[in-house]
Amino acid sequence: MAVNWLPFIGCLSIAFGPSVTLFLCTAAKEAQGVILLITSAFFWLLSLLLSSLVWLAVVPLRKHLALTLVFSVIFQEAFRVLFVLLVKKTDVALSRISRETTDLFHGPRYSVIAGLGYGAMSAMFMYVNVLSEASGPGTYYTPGSPSMPIFVSGALQASVMTGLHVCWGLLCSEALEKRSWPLLASVTLSHMLVSCLTLMNEAGISPIYAIVCAYLVLAVIGTYTFKRFGGNIKPFFKIL
Repeated sequence: MAVNWLPFIGCLSIAFGPSVTLFLCTAAKEAQGVILLITSAFFWLLSLLLSSLVWLAVVPLRKHLALTLVFSVIFQEAFRVLFVLLVKKTDVALSRISRETTDLFHGPRYSVIAGLGYGAMSAMFMYVNVLSEASGPGTYYTPGSPSMPIFVSGALQASVMTGLHVCWGLLCSEALEKRSWPLLASVTLSHMLVSCLTLMNEAGISPIYAIVCAYLVLAVIGTYTFKRFGGNIKPFFKIL
């Protein structure tokens, strides 16, 4: 049986290339960053576990995907808030892991790493099973989009969710730091919006629309996050 590795490598790069790049630029520099990343991913797993328990306990949820999705988003954001509060409370203890003093747990860098852990784990659970079939001789299409393989649409969705989780991690930390409850609510609502876009697939609508809308949301939230944290794009134009 022939193995088609080119689509596999291409989809793998689309889905996890940004995550690996961001990991190398942030978390990989210090052991504390790796620990923070793994802990954040573990909290996402805890939210998934709680969502699964609720899904098993509440029988009507098994027939309504939309309700299951709503509870899943709420649990994810609740555990994100819990993780941020835990990190802030245990800042001194976590800093003792390394002999050298570091400002990793101060400022936006730790929020980026925490969001990356959340997003990377979410992308892995969402896409790894699909990606495992991409090296086969055939391909699969969704009913709503006979022209786009499910491997490509899944990779794009995994990539955009990782970027969104990084932005949501930054905004969540900022909201808790400044006690800005409207900002915290906007994180949950935007997460709910992007997640509900995936219901288009259930309705037989092409996933292209959900992907385009998700990337538009990422552009808006990313721009807002960039400006809120004092980002400056002028140096990039000077390099060009």
